[in-house]
Amino acid sequence: MRRRSVVAAAALVIALAALAGAPASAAETDAGPGDITVTVPESDAGRPITNAQFRWGLNAESGAGAFAGGCNFLSAGRAGNAGSARVWTAADGLYSATSAAVRIEKPAAGGEYRLASFESRCLDASGRAVSVSSLTSTTANQVVIDQGRGRLVPGAGLEIRWTGSFTVVFYGGMTYWTVTDPVLTLDPAGDGRVTATASGFGTSMDDLSKWVPLPEQSIVLAELRGVDPASDGGFAIVPEYVGVSVPDAGQIERTSENAAYWGSFPASFVEYQKLTGQAGYWLTTGGQRDRAKPATTLYVSYDAAAPIAVTPPAVAGSADEPSNPIRVRPGQPVQLPADVATRLPIGIPLAAATSLPQGPGLVPASAAAALSALAGPLLASALALALAVVAVLNIMGRLPWQRALRAGR
Repeated sequence: MRRRSVVAAAALVIALAALAGAPASAAETDAGPGDITVTVPESDAGRPITNAQFRWGLNAESGAGAFAGGCNFLSAGRAGNAGSARVWTAADGLYSATSAAVRIEKPAAGGEYRLASFESRCLDASGRAVSVSSLTSTTANQVVIDQGRGRLVPGAGLEIRWTGSFTVVFYGGMTYWTVTDPVLTLDPAGDGRVTATASGFGTSMDDLSKWVPLPEQSIVLAELRGVDPASDGGFAIVPEYVGVSVPDAGQIERTSENAAYWGSFPASFVEYQKLTGQAGYWLTTGGQRDRAKPATTLYVSYDAAAPIAVTPPAVAGSADEPSNPIRVRPGQPVQLPADVATRLPIGIPLAAATSLPQGPGLVPASAAAALSALAGPLLASALALALAVVAVLNIMGRLPWQRALRAGR
């Protein structure tokens, strides 16, 4: 009996040790107040996923026109070292549309998504260059990663891991960083997050001579709420942004005017962007591009061979969209050197090899128009007054030529 008790106790200790050391997958990166911590136990139960697809454009700003360098865009793979904060060229070999299971796609005029290219990286679906003057002008480029592997366990949650990298490029290459190996984790309620490893190079809008390789760091790409992981084929969800507060990052106060788009990407995401020089483009700062910063729809398909439907954005300048373009006052253009974009601090509203817009006139346009209409009557009155003065002086003998005659007598 005593021997059996010892054996049973030993078995219990071994079992507890096995449970304590049992592998579990958890998204524990940057956990803090209000964040979600999800643990999905590994199990043979549930639905295995062997070829999931991850599709996301991050936000509209990641495919928009830029104040310098042409545009912001996504590139497949881990970009190499440009050596400085400068605009990429095709000859650099830094851009790539594909890299292993990763590719960059853009919508075409018909709504279908096609592989992007260096030549099309700044063009919208209609083939027009994206413009920083419009908040709806965007290439809508998206990163697509196939071959995701994981498991959906009813009552436990979902975990999918993808292998591959993509690079987020702003200002044509003057600042960029890379995302590697995204991991999606959801709890039974459909709440969770996407984490990944970030890397890249640090610069500053105040000092473009700064160019520092950054250490790899695990960050939260997206916080998700209310996903239905059991939906057929996958799901589409807009990650948390609106209403999200991040301290000490330059986020302005929320007001009734900006409440509809006020927010931020996750705290660890923004904290890393302080190193890259992009922090201001991932939360509300009071700038003119704030409406383009909220997160866009994230698509996850459980089978890349049968992906869920993707809704392309409306084309800028379509008939149902109000148009309010920036107009340049006529004037002699001031031509700038062709390499000016490589020397402008990030954030200066000027594009390479363009013309400086003329400043506003001293007289408002409405007042100028009124003066133009009154010019005729005013001149006529002035002429009549001048003639009357001459006539009076003539009668009084006070005109210069009259005085000269008298002097000559």
